[in-house]
Amino acid sequence: MKVNPMAKQAIQLSKKKRTKYRFQKLKMCKKCNRYSVLQDEHCPKCGSTFVEIEGLVNSIVKNRLFTEAIRILILVCIGIVAAPTVKTLYLSLITGVIFVISYIILTFVFIKSEHFIQLKKLLRVDLRKIQAGIQFDSDLAKEDVKAEKLAQAYEKLREIGDFIYSNQVKIRRVMVLNEILLRKDMELELEPLIPSSYDKDFVKYALEVLKINRTLITKKCISFFIIYRDEIVRDFGMDSLIAVAGTALRMKLYILEFSAFIEEFLEYFPKDRFLRLCNILYSNPDANWGSLEEKAMRLVEMKYHYDPDFKRFVS
Repeated sequence: MKVNPMAKQAIQLSKKKRTKYRFQKLKMCKKCNRYSVLQDEHCPKCGSTFVEIEGLVNSIVKNRLFTEAIRILILVCIGIVAAPTVKTLYLSLITGVIFVISYIILTFVFIKSEHFIQLKKLLRVDLRKIQAGIQFDSDLAKEDVKAEKLAQAYEKLREIGDFIYSNQVKIRRVMVLNEILLRKDMELELEPLIPSSYDKDFVKYALEVLKINRTLITKKCISFFIIYRDEIVRDFGMDSLIAVAGTALRMKLYILEFSAFIEEFLEYFPKDRFLRLCNILYSNPDANWGSLEEKAMRLVEMKYHYDPDFKRFVS
């Protein structure tokens, strides 16, 4: 995916569509018989209104229940018509009513199970159609990138990425994000975009996110930087690792988890970050900090022993 060389685009992204389950993003154009996971209400191919997957399943369940109800009524009617005596007729009628009431009760009891069974069946039967539909969505995103419509392209890739957790989709999203002017007011993501192997575009994006919102640098992201530290230093320099190690100082749990990684860069942290670390170490004397605490206190005595902010840490 290539975007024409230009200054980063300042764009406005629409609010992300959230669903409880992944399958709820699926919808279908009954005219084209095509699935989609995009937020569009109308099919871009024929203009027909999309029907959500749950609506399709509800229709299937209702049609099945209606068919079964008709069959039951036919059987009851046959029993009544074929009754040789009045007594048999009443007996057939009563039996039919009891059967219909029982059927209605059982339907209400097991309707959720029936809905789930039909959903699984639909997803299994239409798997290739779903794959073809998502590929069509992906092609639309490619066209938007070529036309430099980065907001539309990213929104499409974001919806596809919430449905398919593949490295290919993740990297395509990251590549578009690297061409966008990122802002604090944007609904940015980082952890869901972490690839399973080293990728330069992802690291570039992660370092940009770090400048905007440190809270998005999670445990999983820090681990990624540690695992691929050699490649990251080669492509982005040592300062990138120092910046990530500095974000680990946000939480006590992160400091405990990555104490060895943090220890490597103690002397490079700015004063405010190092002071935060010292405060956490000092406030939790019973925690097992390993050699981190000892090295931090040595650095205090060497570099900050005259600084009043560090006075309580000097023995």
